[in-house]
Amino acid sequence: MAVLTPGEKRASGILRAKKAIKLGWSQSKFIADLRARGETYRRTDMLATYRTAGQLERKADAYKYVRKDRAPTAAVIAQVDWTMSKEYMYKVKVASRTRPGEPLTERFVNIMQDRPMTPGEIEALTWEMIAEQSPKIAGQVESVTPFTAIRGVM
Repeated sequence: MAVLTPGEKRASGILRAKKAIKLGWSQSKFIADLRARGETYRRTDMLATYRTAGQLERKADAYKYVRKDRAPTAAVIAQVDWTMSKEYMYKVKVASRTRPGEPLTERFVNIMQDRPMTPGEIEALTWEMIAEQSPKIAGQVESVTPFTAIRGVM
């Protein structure tokens, strides 16, 4: 078995924390599970990972219910302690169809910004980015839905 780096252990911990929260596990059970798998890291960091994942799960799709012309409040923006290139990250669901009659393909795109933006602004920015970066695919995109807002705090 390969030895995981601390960054790989934390990334795995974030994924496991999301599953643990959905299953209703306590923080202690989450840490015990990581210990059983040999993927532990500093206890303080494991607890922070669990709290961050819990906040992300609670506020996962709250941003999509904000009116398009309104700025989001702190109640719908998840606060994380991750190191990000910009202060805000918006998770956007892009639905596209490669050919008529085929099912929709949904994927998530992350957009980084320095200021809080309204869902309408994020949607317009996403359409601009699609047209600019992938003009051939722009016609296949059927919908763009701002899904989650995340703010990096130190």
